[in-house]
Amino acid sequence: MKSPETYFEWKEICDLFSKGDDTVLPVMDAGIINMNSGTADRFAVLFNDAYKKRKQLWLEKFSTITQKNNIRSTSDFSVMISQAKGGLKSLVLFSGLRPLHTDMQKVFKEDLVSFVGEVKKTLKENALRERSDQFNHMLAMFDNLDIGKVSVIAPGPDSTNSLPTKRKIIF
Repeated sequence: MKSPETYFEWKEICDLFSKGDDTVLPVMDAGIINMNSGTADRFAVLFNDAYKKRKQLWLEKFSTITQKNNIRSTSDFSVMISQAKGGLKSLVLFSGLRPLHTDMQKVFKEDLVSFVGEVKKTLKENALRERSDQFNHMLAMFDNLDIGKVSVIAPGPDSTNSLPTKRKIIF
């Protein structure tokens, strides 16, 4: 896929991203935005709409995960938090795209931190309503749902062999 340069190309690729396609993120990161007085507002609206739609998609998936999974243990809860963090990676990457103006990156990152804070607050309130010892123990795990703790690893040339070679585990 070619890196976007025109508004039309950016619109197509932003539509794909807003529908859940993460494969376009590297292409977007390599794109070029040629703004002038006539397109600056349109680009801002385009990126904002793509961000909002993708955030809504994440929220719908997260709601499905929380409703579908019957959380009975801390490990179930940990899996749910891991899935939530995995879904946030694309939003974190989008908010840091190189072609975006630094002000727009800042706005997206601040909004994402605020959004995740609201989700955490809602989850805590729901868990506190349960008032069981298990849920009280799970409240400590909420700190794992944090934008700063979402690991985004760029694939490197030697990413296929990441196992240490000096230690062997014998059963």
